[in-house]
Amino acid sequence: MTEYPATDHPPTDKAANRPAVATIEPPSTDAGSGGSETDPLAKKFFNIRTVLSFAFGLGVLLFALSRVDVDAEQIVARLRTTNLVYFGAALVTYYATFLVRALRWRKLLENVGYGEGTPFALPPVRGIAEIVMLSWFANCIVPAKLGDAYRAYLLKREAGVSFSKTFGTILAERIIDMLMLFVLLVGSVLLAFSGALPTVILSIMQVGIVLAGVVVVGLLSMRRMGGQIIRLVPERFRAQYALFEEGTLGSFRALPLVLTLSMAGWAIEASRLFLVCLSLGLTGLSPAIVLFVALASALLTTLPVTPAGLGFVETSIVGILILAASFGLAPGVNENVATSVAILDRAISYWSLIVVGSILYVVTRRR
Repeated sequence: MTEYPATDHPPTDKAANRPAVATIEPPSTDAGSGGSETDPLAKKFFNIRTVLSFAFGLGVLLFALSRVDVDAEQIVARLRTTNLVYFGAALVTYYATFLVRALRWRKLLENVGYGEGTPFALPPVRGIAEIVMLSWFANCIVPAKLGDAYRAYLLKREAGVSFSKTFGTILAERIIDMLMLFVLLVGSVLLAFSGALPTVILSIMQVGIVLAGVVVVGLLSMRRMGGQIIRLVPERFRAQYALFEEGTLGSFRALPLVLTLSMAGWAIEASRLFLVCLSLGLTGLSPAIVLFVALASALLTTLPVTPAGLGFVETSIVGILILAASFGLAPGVNENVATSVAILDRAISYWSLIVVGSILYVVTRRR
């Protein structure tokens, strides 16, 4: 694998009176060393923190199910009636999101100076989609969203790019997702509940407001106080932080295209859940309810406590659908039906990704 010199230079910011720092990252053994190195994800698979996070997520799920009146036999009977055509369409729809997300991430990487015409040739969209899928697979296995760092590591190995700057583009992607998610959540909940918000919905909205506020404050602080922030960073890490900051702030270019791809990604997420509902014969659900459930579930996957929000996401799907049914907005939905929806949806968005991701992980490691 070709090794490129790390020549990424952060932009000079005289207005911020930023101290001069060396911008060449120290040499690393994780790029261009072939297959002899130990993959960092392998060390996380069965360590105690991963096992405990899985156990905690399953505990949350079992506790939540114990609080609702569900009948295992009725759930199994409902699942047996699944329309496989709709379910298969939901599965295909879900994996189409990785192509959309790969296109968006490639654009963010181009925004910070990678791609054609630079020493850092990016993989094709298919290759980037593989990296994104592997990072999501990692998030399904290990807690604390470590898959995001794994994504930056994989691209560094593949294209010789700066890990710090690449991780900045991933943070920018998360910021865009979080802000768009909050806007869509507000719109969907107002449409679904006609402004009469139940207490539990208000709680979800409050979480969204807090997260969106933290994101905005952090981004503005990075932009306006870069010079002060970098002085607080230990000197040996200032070069990496400067590249990280450049990757984050530099990603916010060509926003119309980036936002369009982001909107397409969220539309696909909602479409997957809608097809899952159709596969169980739920044809009377309001599109706004389906969108809200999909977005609320996506919000809870950001919790770093369990892998990909295990336990919390399933609980939110069941809880919101039951709540919507109590308002007459989800005809045909009861505890057993809502649980069936959660099982099928997470079979696609969580468990199938573990299976597919495991295969892809083994194949790419051998390759």
